[in-house]
Amino acid sequence: MINKITSLIEKQILNLQSCLQELNNSELIKTIDINESHLHETFRSAKKFSKSKEFNELYKSLCKDKPVLYWFTFDKEKFKEEELKFDFEYIKINTAGRGLSFLPKTYNKNSNTLYVGKVKKNFHYRFVNHLGHSVNNKTVSLQLTYWYDVTKYGNLKLNYIVLDKGMEALISVLEVELAKELMPIIGSHKN
Repeated sequence: MINKITSLIEKQILNLQSCLQELNNSELIKTIDINESHLHETFRSAKKFSKSKEFNELYKSLCKDKPVLYWFTFDKEKFKEEELKFDFEYIKINTAGRGLSFLPKTYNKNSNTLYVGKVKKNFHYRFVNHLGHSVNNKTVSLQLTYWYDVTKYGNLKLNYIVLDKGMEALISVLEVELAKELMPIIGSHKN
């Protein structure tokens, strides 16, 4: 049995080494600037956003078959603590009936990260879910179209890294560790 466990650990170490080498050898972090056009209420259906003339190419370009680690960042100067506390209540009201990411009672005031997440595959679906354009209202996500005000908070940036399929088993660990580092103001990241 110890040989099997050792073999599993060695395999994951090799996966991590391969991933680290890729990260060191290229520009793997990609960014999408999210502005008010991404959040327009007319797209509150996955099919409308993905098939729109404006966003069809972006949607098709997103990864479908590999794990992706991602995080949303914002302009910290535009987020005011007093307003955000009020806005958390506003978010709960405006997203009633939709699956909403965890809103903590306290958050790190110095963070410029809204949320950290991961998917093992189908990143394109997860992106649409976070925008709030999913037809399935039970899918837990940020539901941005229902509450995020670009004129008030500024544009968001969705940063992401597409990883090798071999990283599927470790992506949850990477998500938790990245969340510890970035301290997002929304979401629950516990071991």
